[in-house]
Amino acid sequence: MTGNVVFNRQKDIRIPSSLIQQAVQDDQKAIALMFQQFIPDDETIYFAQYLGLKGLWGIGTREFACLTDRRVADITVGRFGKIDYQDGYLEHINSSFIYQPSKLGLYIAAGVLFAPFAIALITTLLNPVNLIPGLIFSTICFGIGLILLPFIVQLYYRFKKCGIVISVRGGLPVYIFTNRKLLTRANALWRLLTTSREERIKLTGVV
Repeated sequence: MTGNVVFNRQKDIRIPSSLIQQAVQDDQKAIALMFQQFIPDDETIYFAQYLGLKGLWGIGTREFACLTDRRVADITVGRFGKIDYQDGYLEHINSSFIYQPSKLGLYIAAGVLFAPFAIALITTLLNPVNLIPGLIFSTICFGIGLILLPFIVQLYYRFKKCGIVISVRGGLPVYIFTNRKLLTRANALWRLLTTSREERIKLTGVV
């Protein structure tokens, strides 16, 4: 069905591209619909937003976050049907961290990646005798750099977290990636999460 997450026990979970396109525009109803396939119907959603793209447009992974009266959750939608869902119950959250790493390392990595292109281009311009082969080689180097760039970005953010890391007692930590320009949304989620966690602890009595 268009607009719904499709579950097929014999195949896999699929989120229609039309729904993802709406969710990327920060359509909170579309994002809530994505999460409602994973959480019980009786949970109230307080927060549902798009938190960014890891990698390059069209080939990166997209991050969505959700906060209900019981849990904080994250959905990562990637290439070739990749869907990762993770959550943690509010009363079992021990601590949380918001990371905003320096871009210096990323700029250095990108510079090293495109260095062969720059060297080949400069060499070609200084020695125009082999202009055509030099331009062809420079173009090949540039194309390889473009292909590898999204993987370099993802590898960088694998070691340099950007977003929220939430520690869950007795479970896996919930990592919600966020683009730097959307960290204010992550901060809003963190503030709301803190209040909701305190209310949940009072309700359940879990310490």
